[in-house]
Amino acid sequence: MFENPTFAKVIEYMKLHWPSRVKEEWQVGFSEYPLILAQILNDFTSNATVKRHLFRITGPSGSGKTTQILPAVEAYCNQHDLHPILIAARRFVEYHPHYQEIKNYYGEVNLRKNTDEFSTIMMFLTLTELTKKGYDIILDVALLDPEIEAILLKMLKMGNYQALILMVAASPVVTEHFLKSRAWRHTKETEEEFIRATSHALKFYANNASDIRIILWSVYDELPIYDGKIKNALEIFKKYSKREDLPQKDDDARRIAKIKYLTTG
Repeated sequence: MFENPTFAKVIEYMKLHWPSRVKEEWQVGFSEYPLILAQILNDFTSNATVKRHLFRITGPSGSGKTTQILPAVEAYCNQHDLHPILIAARRFVEYHPHYQEIKNYYGEVNLRKNTDEFSTIMMFLTLTELTKKGYDIILDVALLDPEIEAILLKMLKMGNYQALILMVAASPVVTEHFLKSRAWRHTKETEEEFIRATSHALKFYANNASDIRIILWSVYDELPIYDGKIKNALEIFKKYSKREDLPQKDDDARRIAKIKYLTTG
């Protein structure tokens, strides 16, 4: 598996952006990944539907991906009898072969930051196998640099997937306000990096898959600020990623509005 140049490129990318922080004896070797992957696939695919839908949830940390967009996508899927597999880094932590040692040594609060490399690699390997078989997927991960997005896009095309991207646009100043408890992982600098990578990714999709539908929300509004082809989304994303005034809207109202928007068309 890892002799494939494509896989090697992705693994190198993950290791560079989310390097392992644990003791060397607790780091996962390449020979261990296939067995872990088999267990994950067995666990994740139970009762999942195979209708070739992918919902990509993205946005800066703290912008409402998990608390607002995810419930709306889940409501849409329930309405259409879809049972997608949620692919998010947080779901892979417990599969680390040294999970308990890492938890005991670094503390539960530090589990995520000390297993990021493992989780992101497993996330990609799992996604690769699921798309081969057409499983419905909710992918909760930021847009990445074009070299990685190109690999993901190729996977979707080979699997004949219908893709929908749902994103929240927010500036680092705004998201930093919501992330005091997670400052270890998400600083103003990391959110600026998110905006950089996302801008490049949107340009990539505009040039290579311009008709993919994207629904773009802000942290200020209940209705989307854009719903249409991804080729037209970049300037709107940039505009709302520069706003630094704090939102006054109620989170519950915005979540309910997202659910209503997706489930009523």
